[in-house]
Amino acid sequence: MTYVALYRKYRSQSFQELMGQEAVTRTLQNALRSGRIAHAYLFYGARGCGKTSTARLVARALNCVAQDGPTPDPCGTCRLCVSIREGSCMDVVEIDAASETGVDNVREKIIENVQYAPVEARYKVYIIDEVHDLSAKAFDALLKTLEEPPAHVVFILATTELHKVPITIRSRCQSYFFKRGTVQDLSAAIQRVVTAEGYTADPEAILSLARSAEGSWRDALSLLEQVLAYADGHITAEIVHRAIGTVGIETLMRVTETLASGRWDAILAVADELISTGTDVRYLLTALSNHLRDLMLIASGATQTAMQELGPERYALLRPQAAHFDPRTLLTMSAVLSSAERDVRYTNQHRWLLESTLLRLLPENLPLCATPAEPYRRPPERAATGPEPVSATPTVIPKPPVSGHQTPPEAPEAAAESSDATEPEPPPAQSGQAPVDSVSGSPPPSSPVEPVSSGDSRFAEPVTLEVVQRSWERILQIAGKRSPKGVAFLRHASPVALEGNTIVLAFVNQFSCERIQSKGRQFVEEAINAGLHTEGYRIRCVPAETVGTPPASASNTSAQPAPDNTPSVGVLLDAPPAPPAARRIADFDTATPPHSAPPSEVRATGESPSQETESTLLETALDLFGGEVIATEEIPSS
Repeated sequence: MTYVALYRKYRSQSFQELMGQEAVTRTLQNALRSGRIAHAYLFYGARGCGKTSTARLVARALNCVAQDGPTPDPCGTCRLCVSIREGSCMDVVEIDAASETGVDNVREKIIENVQYAPVEARYKVYIIDEVHDLSAKAFDALLKTLEEPPAHVVFILATTELHKVPITIRSRCQSYFFKRGTVQDLSAAIQRVVTAEGYTADPEAILSLARSAEGSWRDALSLLEQVLAYADGHITAEIVHRAIGTVGIETLMRVTETLASGRWDAILAVADELISTGTDVRYLLTALSNHLRDLMLIASGATQTAMQELGPERYALLRPQAAHFDPRTLLTMSAVLSSAERDVRYTNQHRWLLESTLLRLLPENLPLCATPAEPYRRPPERAATGPEPVSATPTVIPKPPVSGHQTPPEAPEAAAESSDATEPEPPPAQSGQAPVDSVSGSPPPSSPVEPVSSGDSRFAEPVTLEVVQRSWERILQIAGKRSPKGVAFLRHASPVALEGNTIVLAFVNQFSCERIQSKGRQFVEEAINAGLHTEGYRIRCVPAETVGTPPASASNTSAQPAPDNTPSVGVLLDAPPAPPAARRIADFDTATPPHSAPPSEVRATGESPSQETESTLLETALDLFGGEVIATEEIPSS
């Protein structure tokens, strides 16, 4: 007699024998009992979970001649039950979609034959295994027949990859999920087959087989068949490890104890022993990962789950070892092993992979592999302290005056200015938030930035429009390093005028002009000040078509503010003194005397405010509010 594999010999012959799928069997039995039989079913789940066996059980339940109609308990002995079990029934057609994927196969085997009545059974049943392998055209051809088949036809589709089945097919079927078997259910099924075959087995051997099956009933019986061929009559855990290449609990515990000791030489010695004995690195990494999971169940306090999965004996064996680790450490070790299991498929250096993985599992090396529990905060960069000085004596660059400015809510701890030459480093600004100047409504100039590798580290001549235009390409390079996307908008601009400490940029693209003016203004100003090695320069963006006059004078004199930058009423009344104009680094080489005038009263040229500037401010206020000047008086200085 021809030998039959165990997974075929012990295939479930009734709904009661179908273990681990109680929800599926109960629903199908109730439907058969009440006569609510669907025209199409879709069974999906992992491999070896009973999808094809259930499909054949449904076919027998629909066509069992021992009953007058469909029954939830087919007899299994009538001629139709026997023929369906043996695969010789003409009215139960099984199609392997993996080999018959085309539209012609679907048309010849299903669409053209579905109209004919069954030959000997009540229902004609089509079982399509691995249905996800059908082509797109085959699915399209099957749609209409699957949606409205004849009354005597029932479709049963089975797949391990539900996401590959079109939604148009899934919506026309009743879907049933087949879950993986638990270790307890698989152990019971293996013990039943071992007893039926006339063998005996230790509980540890049965547990090793169940864990190696990874939830698949068919894999469990295939592994058992391999072990039975190796054993003489009694199955032990050692026989299982030798027959299927798994790793014993003693080896796993010794590796874990060595990891807990933290000795590099001991780890390398264990790795050499494992490689020398021929242990497969793939199996070892998988077994060690499962072992760490068992320890994590115990270390985390999941006693009930650990007792159910491990059993009392294994639980008592692993409990002392679990006390050496905390759950967070075990979780990090599992992540390292998962990475090694992925890498082992792409390398032949298994010895080095095993040694490096075990060394990374040492407690002292885990911080190098761990993912931080909290978001990583980068420390403030040292480049924010300013550009590197040229001479041995560092040049001190005072910050722009902040007197009268209100502290923005994003940085309530901003430090006050000191009169000394040195000052503390300002705290880094939060991402996406920048303090806004209360006069112009734009972000204030940032602190000195990292210098650019150019020919000169500072300007030996005043900053003029010609200097800005000559340095424009370098400014674009700096902006490109800080914002590769933002510099694309800035390349549509060119400097056309210099109004005091305001650089007018003319844009040939209206969208780029609005983009830089609204969202990229701060980073452009930082790039300009870095390229010019200055502080306090700002920009004003205008469309190129509005620039009808020649560029402004290249001198560094102040100009009248543009009308669109005129401050509002509330801001003008409460505004602090205007910030100083941009100054060259060379101007700060000499420290300001302690008793000199405050920086807010010093212009870019170093002169006091002129009467002409005061008149200009008065004229602007009169234009805004109206009225006339009644009297003027001088405010004495405090």
